[in-house]
Amino acid sequence: MNRYTLTVVKEAEDGVYFNLFVNGNLANLGGLLYLGREAFDQLFKDLFRGSKGNCIKAYCARSQS
Repeated sequence: MNRYTLTVVKEAEDGVYFNLFVNGNLANLGGLLYLGREAFDQLFKDLFRGSKGNCIKAYCARSQS
């Protein structure tokens, strides 16, 4: 079963910049991913359900500045 980590790097007014780790490996080698807030929340919910709870959402210390 895969383990997912969504690491929020920066929260903007209309969306979220984040990194996606799968089994401890960075999946987005080309740079940060960006999704609107609702799409990001839905991605987290889908990954959480699909992985049977093996998904966490983490925040960088300055993600909300």
